[in-house]
Amino acid sequence: MKILLVIFLVVVNGCHSKNIHEDIDPVIHGKVLLRVYLVRHAEAKKNVVHVAWTPEEELDTLTAEGQRQTIAIGNFLNEKGIVAVLSTPAGRTRETAQSIGQVIGLKSGYEVDPAFASLRGGNSQDGNQISWAWREKQWALGQDPRPAGGESLSDGEFRAKGSLNKLVEKFPEKSVVIVSHGDICAALLGYAANTPMPKRYVTHDVPTGSVSEFIMTNTGWHIIEEGREATE
Repeated sequence: MKILLVIFLVVVNGCHSKNIHEDIDPVIHGKVLLRVYLVRHAEAKKNVVHVAWTPEEELDTLTAEGQRQTIAIGNFLNEKGIVAVLSTPAGRTRETAQSIGQVIGLKSGYEVDPAFASLRGGNSQDGNQISWAWREKQWALGQDPRPAGGESLSDGEFRAKGSLNKLVEKFPEKSVVIVSHGDICAALLGYAANTPMPKRYVTHDVPTGSVSEFIMTNTGWHIIEEGREATE
């Protein structure tokens, strides 16, 4: 009986130590330049089952669940010293950003920055518009091609990183919120984790309405948390 009790305590304490370890921030080397809360927009109507003829404008709006998610995200981000909220031009990201700004009481509201927009589609060699399945096939082959008139994931990372570097100059050592899309979130998180470009979307495919946190320093980027789904 005593032996079983000892084994039980070891297992419980071992699991408890693991949970504590996971809650501890990783060691951050270098000077902190900017803390980024990267939000994948809340659930939109285009993310759920919808009738084929639904107008694109309507698909680009949040569902009731998406609206709930924005409030939960705002509550999570409240009192974290946020000085700016930035959004892409898309309706679903702007709705998400506006709600977050209201919940945290940011008087300046939010700003729109096209640098964090989803990848431009482009056309295949036969002239047809590429599909998302086409991108996934190329990444599975270990490639990240740039379609004609469109962008590769590398292109999306490049422009998003350029805007983040400007934010470092504008808000040194502060905390900002970026509301973007799954592809750009994956590109930036993959950069921080040093994940090969073709594997980033699969490895860092965070859910809608989630928050990821990373810190930019003069020695590199450090992920604190990835794909946290905020709750009420």
